[in-house]
Amino acid sequence: MKNKQKYTPVRFSHLTSYSGVGAIVRGAEDKLMVVVDTRYWTDKNGKNATVEIPYVKRIIQALDLGKELRMPPVAQEGSKEIKGSYLPAVLFPTYTSCKKCGFLHPNPWKNQNKNLDEKVYCQSKGCDGLLTQVTWCCVSNEGYLDEVPWHTLCHQKSQIKCETDYSANYLKLTINASGRKIIKCTKCGSSGFYEKQELRFINKPQPWIYEKAEAPKVNVVEVNDSAAYAPERVNALVIPPESRISKSTVVDRLYNNSIALRELEGIKAPLRRKSKLQALATEYRCKRKDIEEASKKIDSGYPIFDKVLTSGDLILDEYQAFLTPIESIRDDEDFITEHKTVEWKNLQNEINEDNLLALIQLVDTQIIAKRLREILVFKGFKRGHQVENEEQPLVLPDIVGESNWLPAIELFGEGVFFTIDENILLKWEQIPAVKERANEVSERYEKSSLNLGDEVVVSPRFILLHTLAHLIMRELESVAGYPSASLSERIYHNRDRKMAGILIYTAVPDVVGSLGGIVESAQPKVFLKILNGAFKHAKWCSLDPVCTEHEGQGPAWLNRAACHGCVLVPETACEYGNVFLDRVFIKGDGNKIPDFLEFISECNNG
Repeated sequence: MKNKQKYTPVRFSHLTSYSGVGAIVRGAEDKLMVVVDTRYWTDKNGKNATVEIPYVKRIIQALDLGKELRMPPVAQEGSKEIKGSYLPAVLFPTYTSCKKCGFLHPNPWKNQNKNLDEKVYCQSKGCDGLLTQVTWCCVSNEGYLDEVPWHTLCHQKSQIKCETDYSANYLKLTINASGRKIIKCTKCGSSGFYEKQELRFINKPQPWIYEKAEAPKVNVVEVNDSAAYAPERVNALVIPPESRISKSTVVDRLYNNSIALRELEGIKAPLRRKSKLQALATEYRCKRKDIEEASKKIDSGYPIFDKVLTSGDLILDEYQAFLTPIESIRDDEDFITEHKTVEWKNLQNEINEDNLLALIQLVDTQIIAKRLREILVFKGFKRGHQVENEEQPLVLPDIVGESNWLPAIELFGEGVFFTIDENILLKWEQIPAVKERANEVSERYEKSSLNLGDEVVVSPRFILLHTLAHLIMRELESVAGYPSASLSERIYHNRDRKMAGILIYTAVPDVVGSLGGIVESAQPKVFLKILNGAFKHAKWCSLDPVCTEHEGQGPAWLNRAACHGCVLVPETACEYGNVFLDRVFIKGDGNKIPDFLEFISECNNG
């Protein structure tokens, strides 16, 4: 009902991750809610309220998405009402429990005729305790989510027949004599465990979909359990030629005016079309002929992008885009770089310290990304526990798989990009002890249930680059004042082509981008200090010697010398789930794996 609607602001970036379709989030008045699917992302008239993201054909093709990318609708809070379109969410779980007596109450807001912003109290005899939502739900590997069938869990092993009565509060959450959580029936005395229990059925596929669902295996988990929601998203940078499309031309303005394009497409009468073209020409302050030519270009497929790409080509294209200088840069471009390699190499003339000279020799190219545009695409989500040799199905954003678009957002920012000298890397990655140590991690990854994409190649080169990227992010946090959660990484490494690049950047959903802090930190002299600090901090950890000597840490033991005291960063900052990290590749092991900077000096002296 209208008077029971509440509104909560949500960040765009969260809608492509842990606040996306199907996610359990904290909404208004601290209530748990579930975001409904994209079929309901409409305006008051029932029309799609999303906005198409332009100039991303390369990304759509390379990521094999096959659908348009559209921005979620935006609403603003007015003095009396919400203006614009908002994303709907439903209350979930609807069950509450009494803080005082533990009795369960199904949807007390509805049964007591209360608004969601009102407090609800226990109506059990002799109790007036405050009711709060339970934090348990049912999930299946098919991606389903529903309320816990408390009555069934309580009576499934009981010989007593006790009928379900939703008008009475007779089930109670409590703890048994051994300290385990149980659900107890005060009518018949039956009880049952509910934590991590398995069921053979689920009532609904999703909380907002009232249909029957079939699932052979259902688990009871807490709402914040990773099994309750695992979003899947992909990201890519917009690079030339699409990043260079002028945003001030007539064809661009018309291309981004979807309403005018639909009107032109629907007009068949020549005189009416002529009138509409003239009106657009007046609006855009150009000639009618210019509008006609722009319309023809759009009908022919503008913006034309003929190159056939794969996901591997996507990374390679970005890598080449950074290495290729751009001439005659305009202010409205989405990919602006400044090459600093010559200035970086000239630092050798000012420095005598061996470690700093080795760092200068290590970096082959150094480039400042003064402006970046990143596209984050929400592909769907999974639920349930990963089972070995079984693929969890991906639930699409519209649930039914009939939509021709995917939710996505665009972020704007800046960063620093650099590559490692290929000759140094080739020599280092041939060291037997280095290869053996990397192979151990690679074999563990192959045996694990993790799947981080086909482009992940666990090799000495990749582990080195990834570890160095994390160390730089942590150094930027302490030196430049950037919270590491606001930073992101892109590792340029490929199975078939020799690449060794790192991009550290920050991006926000605002066309202005960030405030220039990364650009300032990426100036050669400043970046040399940051890089030197990163290598110094690789040498020690507050948990050494345990951290360095550890045989395996993290998920599936995919980290070696890497923990929260030295290398790990917030999950949002890492592309690979905080795995494939090892400081020993940088600091050496004092035996067969050399200190990397000492190895560079030996290479240059030998």
